[in-house]
Amino acid sequence: MQVRPTRPTCPHRRRSLSSMASLAAAMLLSIPFTANATGYPDKPITLVVPFGAGGITDLIARATGKALSEQLGQSVVVENRPGAGGNIAADFVRRARPDGYTLMFATVGVLAVNPHTDVKVNFDSAKDFTYISLVGSTPFLVVVGADVPANTLPALIKLAQRKPDAISVGTAGVGSAPYQGMRIFQDVAKVEFLHVPFKSGAESVTNVVSGQVNMTFEATPQVMPFVTSGKLRALAVASPHRLSTAPQVPSTAELGFPSLVSGSVAGLIGPAGLDPAIVKKLNAAVAKVAADPKFKATLIAQGTEPAASSPEQFRKLISDENQRWSALLGAGNK
Repeated sequence: MQVRPTRPTCPHRRRSLSSMASLAAAMLLSIPFTANATGYPDKPITLVVPFGAGGITDLIARATGKALSEQLGQSVVVENRPGAGGNIAADFVRRARPDGYTLMFATVGVLAVNPHTDVKVNFDSAKDFTYISLVGSTPFLVVVGADVPANTLPALIKLAQRKPDAISVGTAGVGSAPYQGMRIFQDVAKVEFLHVPFKSGAESVTNVVSGQVNMTFEATPQVMPFVTSGKLRALAVASPHRLSTAPQVPSTAELGFPSLVSGSVAGLIGPAGLDPAIVKKLNAAVAKVAADPKFKATLIAQGTEPAASSPEQFRKLISDENQRWSALLGAGNK
């Protein structure tokens, strides 16, 4: 039997083939993922909400999702991922595939406040997300429980000044809009509150009503029914002007505290690397939704003002707020 001799493999050839394979793999990894924007969307979109169900962020996100479904011709499914002040949701979206099918209804608090708190943040709001459009702005009411001995905002401030850390404030967690309200209040009035975090704004309101917590900052739909029934007392709306949904409540500006302005500002973002064509399509859809009289009425009923924007305007707002909260929550101020 004749045995055919084998040619020894040249070590240089092996190294060359290995190098070529490595180079090819590196080139493939360097090519950014792009979704087919032409047929987008051709399946349901997941809209991640960073807080629990029932709070103002959740309510506005659901209204937005419903309206976007009609505009895009595809279902927009709201998925609540509360925890860590919204950081869990933000990290989930950061790691999602940039195909336009995982979006987040993000707040200024999550993107611009959380990075300056003691809560661990696994994202960079300047690099890890694609900004699409703002959606709405919701001024908050300053409300206290019925048993709190303060009938006006000045009276509450005097009470807090006499008893530092004695008045408890419920929020949806560090970085949430109510938390921002608390920090701004402390900075403006030179007082100290006891922070009590919950999973949602709705949960914090429930605890103020039950007397477990003294006060909170929340939107009119969450608190006005309790104000009307006498279970809560609305001392002010943290806004330059009064709200049509609570016309009897004075603004902080008219009470002599024009810089005590607080609320929830939210919009749509996606993972970094989202196809510009998809961003353009989503931005146009949000603009149409925000201009729709029916959607406007829905938001106004929730104490929210529609506020569509360009991606650049949204990104700049977050950048500006990052600088603001860096100064407010800098070393020694947390």
